[in-house]
Amino acid sequence: MPKQHPIYISVIGGDRDHTTPQGLELAEEVGRRIAEAECILVNGGMGGTMERAAKGAKSAGGTTIGILSTTDRTAANPYIDFAIPTPLGFVRNVLVANASDAVIALPGKWGTTNELSFAMIAGIPVVAIEGWDAKLRDDQGRSRFTEVPHASDAAEAVAMAINLAKQRREG
Repeated sequence: MPKQHPIYISVIGGDRDHTTPQGLELAEEVGRRIAEAECILVNGGMGGTMERAAKGAKSAGGTTIGILSTTDRTAANPYIDFAIPTPLGFVRNVLVANASDAVIALPGKWGTTNELSFAMIAGIPVVAIEGWDAKLRDDQGRSRFTEVPHASDAAEAVAMAINLAKQRREG
């Protein structure tokens, strides 16, 4: 019987300058729930949403991977187990989006939108949470991306991401 690999979930969202206290709390809860579900957390490995999601995962004994925008491995936040340095800057967003079986998008700016788009282009399921509802809707309230489900809280986001990842693996 082939070895069953854990589910990898990328958590994307704002850095230190592009998030809120509520967004950071949500990121930490998402990270914790990912670890509790025995999934691997992947992100950009730096500050803001990335650091708080990794902190949450570590608080529950989880494993974290940070794909850095710099070649300085020591630039990773202290909650990253495996820091992968790159010389790619924002181009590393392609790697963050594609390294996982599913992506959870928390509030952010252009870099987060970039990662969300790369995941969708690659066919990796994305779950949006807090703040993305408005950004992903047009002026009439219609979804611009019908394939992006919206979660109401961290528990729902992680459960949806796991289900979508399993469907993708089977599919």
